[in-house]
Amino acid sequence: MPSLAAHALALLIRLTGGRRKFARADVTPREFLGPDPKPALPPRTLRRRLDVGQTLQDGHAVYTVMPRGRAPSCTVIYFHGGAYAAPITRIHWWFVARLAERLGVRVVVPLYPLAPAHTCAETIPFALALYRNLVAGDPMGRVIVMGDSAGGGLALALAQQAVAAGLPAPGGLVLISPWLDVTLSDPEQAAIEPRDVMLMRPGARAAGRWYAGALPVTDPRVSPLFGSFAGVPPILMFCGGHDILVTDARRLAARTGCEVIYHEEPGLMHVYPILSVLPEARAAQDWIAGFVERVLWD
Repeated sequence: MPSLAAHALALLIRLTGGRRKFARADVTPREFLGPDPKPALPPRTLRRRLDVGQTLQDGHAVYTVMPRGRAPSCTVIYFHGGAYAAPITRIHWWFVARLAERLGVRVVVPLYPLAPAHTCAETIPFALALYRNLVAGDPMGRVIVMGDSAGGGLALALAQQAVAAGLPAPGGLVLISPWLDVTLSDPEQAAIEPRDVMLMRPGARAAGRWYAGALPVTDPRVSPLFGSFAGVPPILMFCGGHDILVTDARRLAARTGCEVIYHEEPGLMHVYPILSVLPEARAAQDWIAGFVERVLWD
């Protein structure tokens, strides 16, 4: 049963009306993103507690967030959500900070190319080049890939493409309410949609088409649920029951040929594990900590 905090947050999110931008299939990028979308910068309070660095890759910022005073146990690549179109938010940065502090890891946060200005044909090579460089710099292969929502889809697509390219697979994947099939064609989503306080199918499909560009929306680079899972590392995955993307998560959890640890929280909203005000989120973060420790030292 959802906590009181989860009920209150769901009501607050619904009252803000943020999901309205997902209501129309003909939504324009300007309507979806606003007139001048800009990524949130790492907050000053985060910078006071953690070491934050920045580099550029192909003109896109890549941030590194690390605990102070101790060597990181491994590298985590974190891909933020936002329907492949919206930039990173402060909520993402606070979750990244918790990862770095709680796990004692170096978190690499790429502000990857976003739709509609950029498409999957650019974003996947960008992510693969970043991963290749990080793996080359860590001969023990201690690179874990995480992401929420669209970032979760990108994390899985990256792992599949890395294996196909002959690179070492990540040590593990953590997928938080991942968007694995941008077609949003599962018939069960219609019944879930009225209870989803964040997402609706029409606008999400539009964003998925922007990201796909010239590729079919079923191309595994766009919708990794249709890709190969041979060689994919262990997966820890979370989703809330009141999230239209839960159908993607259930389909992945039912696959054979890969190890998936799946936790579905009844009545919870999209990306609940990154919403650290919730007790359910803090429990999910405990699971993530245990999973990272396991894949590092098993």
